[in-house]
Amino acid sequence: MQIEQYIVDVRRQLTGESLAGARRRLGELRDWSEPLPAAKGSDQARLESHLLQALGEGRGRHPLGVSEVVPSSDQLMLRLESAESLTSLLLLLPYRDGRRSRHGVLDLRASAGRRGIELVLGGTGAGRALLLGPKGCDLAAALDAHRSAMEGRRHVPLWTEDTPHDPMPRPPRRNRPVQTMSKTAKPVDPHRVQPYLVSSLLRRLHLWESLAAASTVTFTSQPQSSGLAWTVHRCLPQHRPLHDDILAAALAESVAGPGLTADTEGHRCDEQQCVQTFASGRLTVRTVRGNSNRPARRPGRARAHVLSAFVRERQPSASTVSEGRAGHVLQLIDPWGDDRLDAAEQLAAAWAQQGLHTLVLRVDSSRNRHSNTASWQRARLTGGPGSMFKGKADFVYGDLEADLARARAEFDHIIMIKRQWADLPLLGFSPLADDHLIVTDRHFPRATKITTVHAGELQRRTVTLTPAESAIAWLHSRLARVPFADVPMTGLLLRCVHEENGPDVFAARVDAELARHGMPVLGRLPQPPRRSPNRTVLDHIPDEQRAFVIHQSAQVRQGLSPARANATVFRTALREYAEF
Repeated sequence: MQIEQYIVDVRRQLTGESLAGARRRLGELRDWSEPLPAAKGSDQARLESHLLQALGEGRGRHPLGVSEVVPSSDQLMLRLESAESLTSLLLLLPYRDGRRSRHGVLDLRASAGRRGIELVLGGTGAGRALLLGPKGCDLAAALDAHRSAMEGRRHVPLWTEDTPHDPMPRPPRRNRPVQTMSKTAKPVDPHRVQPYLVSSLLRRLHLWESLAAASTVTFTSQPQSSGLAWTVHRCLPQHRPLHDDILAAALAESVAGPGLTADTEGHRCDEQQCVQTFASGRLTVRTVRGNSNRPARRPGRARAHVLSAFVRERQPSASTVSEGRAGHVLQLIDPWGDDRLDAAEQLAAAWAQQGLHTLVLRVDSSRNRHSNTASWQRARLTGGPGSMFKGKADFVYGDLEADLARARAEFDHIIMIKRQWADLPLLGFSPLADDHLIVTDRHFPRATKITTVHAGELQRRTVTLTPAESAIAWLHSRLARVPFADVPMTGLLLRCVHEENGPDVFAARVDAELARHGMPVLGRLPQPPRRSPNRTVLDHIPDEQRAFVIHQSAQVRQGLSPARANATVFRTALREYAEF
């Protein structure tokens, strides 16, 4: 299956979007490191937390009566099955009763438009949601009817656009002491505390439907430590097993899934129910069996219930013992200290697409890191036997040698990017790597300018360079900070223009001269677009460019030495160069 169709299928299984809509929205993303964008701000996540609480007991042909979820970073669109699903959401709208008490979400505003009802949360309007209904359903009329009902009870609606945010409170009575807020007082709205967990669940509402056909799901919440603890109630058909390992894998997946960690002591199963907890008890999933009273779907509109394919992507550590993996460590070095994360991700993605387990490891130093032990998580979905991960390690306060030994046991290729190269060049080289590849731009000079003074006048002329002269000039200009004559370097990885598909005759001759000087060109990678600097072969790119990158990445891999995990020779070269 092509990666484009694979990512589209994964997103549709999580959101219930149409095929055309999912393709269009995925094409608008910068890359597919996050196929489902997360909520950009706290107000957006808080609004989605309110929405899930209001819809939590909903029923219908789809989960909670929501047929489609369309997430974006600054807005969420929900398509409701019927106007009845809107009833619980209207209870969120703020109003003031006859006793001047305010109810609902005070900073929530609602307005009716051509497409549906737009909800705006926060003083700056940073939280936005669009509610749509089925064909022929007039949600605007339902909002007007709700307002008329409120006014009939002599309540004052506070959700209109002209209602000011944070209205002035009533002045205190003189016979009552003024109560001051304690610094340790709990917030009025518990949805302000860590709302992103709930937001990620709402944005993947159809995950539960994809995991188990003919199942129902509801959401409830309880106060916990100034915030909310959420419980997912799953009701499965009688023939389905209560426990399923795929559930925990789907919730733990960090690219398309919500990335929730299962609690170590949070799993209890018996004949009646299976209970699993995640995120330090903030989410509980309770699975039971029962007779589903879910309405039948209309003929021709049922979507195939396929287990989400992304949860079946194999973890690299699953086959470590059986395969006896000894991973290869490749360090990418930029002569001028720039971060070559884009080149590392392109190589890792191309090798993962070929069925290998790859890790892009950024080696840095930070006192503020919670743990000095390296950690990594999935970076892309591959749709095949390979995998691509990204991680961070600390070379000052951590144990980089132990971290790399653990990574070698889990991955086929570790691509390391080490910082502090610009300030202290020698510290930029890691003797723990098996190969060291210089990443730089090509730009082989084909001519040079000479300026002289003759008879009091400046004279300029251009001298054409041979391939040998061009190679020498390029080495002394681009690799002036790299001691390639004294420290063993594996070769070069050159960046070429987007339209280039390989070296021409002159560049091929320059490549031969560079190899004669001990710096062979192992491959070329295209410059990434400015809007999408981290786009890889596992993202949306033209087929010709994908084929070119895969071919060049295979050439780079063929030019690498075997994994040896022996740093003695490289350390000796560095020490001799420093002493000299």
